[in-house]
Amino acid sequence: MESLRILYVEDNGLVREVTAELLNTDGREIVSVASAEEAMKEFEGRDFDVVITDVSLPAMSGLDLARHIRGRRPAMPIIIASGYSLDLSSQNWGPTVRSIIKPFDGVDIDALISEVCGAGTRETPSGRPAPW
Repeated sequence: MESLRILYVEDNGLVREVTAELLNTDGREIVSVASAEEAMKEFEGRDFDVVITDVSLPAMSGLDLARHIRGRRPAMPIIIASGYSLDLSSQNWGPTVRSIIKPFDGVDIDALISEVCGAGTRETPSGRPAPW
């Protein structure tokens, strides 16, 4: 079973560090960056199975980043984290883009990762077999 490659975007250094550790289970590969610009560079240079981004980022929001990513890979699972309730239904994202309220725990984020990565296909967007 192959592990997931996760691109995690959070501008707060302490939150980024703690959450990256929370995500780093079951052999997952976590690439954490502090901005949407860094995320776009990483995204263009590597294959990821899921992107987790904070909604509030400097210069470019997590929603704008999600739109950019979906423009290049429409099936990419994306989780948008926010400190408040975020209704994505009006933006017609589909089942592979979801939101989660911060702070979240390992159980909640793991369940959501499984949900968005499993929506619509049993293969991950990078073409590798899904680990669930």
